Amino acid sequence: MSSYQHLRSFRRAVVLSATLFLTTACGGMLTQSPPEHASRLDKAAGVARFEITCTRDMWDETRDSKRGDSGSTTFDEVKPRKLSGEQGARGLVTVTLTGPQLVEYLRKLDYEAHPGRMTNASDDDGPLARRMYNALAPVIDRIKPGQTLAEIPQAVVDDAVVSAGSPPSPPVPSAKN
Repeated sequence: MSSYQHLRSFRRAVVLSATLFLTTACGGMLTQSPPEHASRLDKAAGVARFEITCTRDMWDETRDSKRGDSGSTTFDEVKPRKLSGEQGARGLVTVTLTGPQLVEYLRKLDYEAHPGRMTNASDDDGPLARRMYNALAPVIDRIKPGQTLAEIPQAVVDDAVVSAGSPPSPPVPSAKN
């Protein structure tokens, strides 16, 4: 083997080692997702429709994120439906998402709600994203793949009227450095 071939083999080994390091050791750099997150994405992908009831400003603040995927879904085409009566007076709206939209929304929420070591943990959207993620999670967790749903899954983000599937936000654990 010539020295050129040795150098080439060495470069390949370095690139492979760096790739393995970045994909394994740095897994928590961008997000520190809950262990159930992947399962939630799989379940969300299988629903035809999913409804979220929240305030209009909660939806507006959480629908977009700084996740930075150029191919990611924007939610500009999703139109919140204002509710009537007391709920409408409190500013509540209902948003209906398809399965693929719900998957992307969960990814955006996860990025904001569960920042990794390489993201800006002081982001102003963190509490809103955590509250929304924590409201959606138990509703998605109850979905059984392969079973026809009797009704459209719905999460309610309104601590004044807590739905059975959307408990109040748990306290935020303190960050340890």
